[in-house]
Amino acid sequence: MKKSHVLVALTLLLALSIPAMAQEDEEDEKWRNFEVGITAGMNFPSGSFGDWGDSLGAKNGFTAGVCGGYCLTNAISLGAYFTYSYHGMEIYNLSYKLYDAGAYAKFALVGESDWEPYAKISGGAVFPKFATWVTEDRNTMRELSYDPALSLGLFAGLLWYTSDYGGLFLEAGYHLNMTEEVEGEYASEKILLKDNVEYISVKIGISVFFGPEE
Repeated sequence: MKKSHVLVALTLLLALSIPAMAQEDEEDEKWRNFEVGITAGMNFPSGSFGDWGDSLGAKNGFTAGVCGGYCLTNAISLGAYFTYSYHGMEIYNLSYKLYDAGAYAKFALVGESDWEPYAKISGGAVFPKFATWVTEDRNTMRELSYDPALSLGLFAGLLWYTSDYGGLFLEAGYHLNMTEEVEGEYASEKILLKDNVEYISVKIGISVFFGPEE
């Protein structure tokens, strides 16, 4: 089974389980309504993105982002995110950039400890700006903006509470961007990306929670 099929199946499974988990958690006293976070970290290319066929492979990259959501319960939240990723190239002095925006759902194992593990899924639209050969003889390369594509993500993280309403977290995730055959344009000629873009991210961040009014 392709990795993309596995990720879609896991995303649907977690999404469908959220109502049941929310019902189980609704008896607990709710102490947070909203969450806001900022992140920064590294991306590690996977699959063809790492070699791209002919020395166009992406190097390990940098990522940064913001997110914010509403807490349905203490354990379950829904929100929106934006991330920017930058990858240099193995040889050429150009880059691959990804602008990703969408929604997420998160389930946390809330307890009395200062440590809180969680799982998260995301889905949205990614806007690639990629270094691309724009002539048939491959003597000219440009960074082209391509049409948006579907982006999916599956994450696991650990939050360390440094105060009653916030803390630091470490998060790792797998990203699948369905960019195969999305279109770009150069000199009125259409150019297609030849494959999906996959990578692993490892990020650190800060989360702040806002509780209900007294």
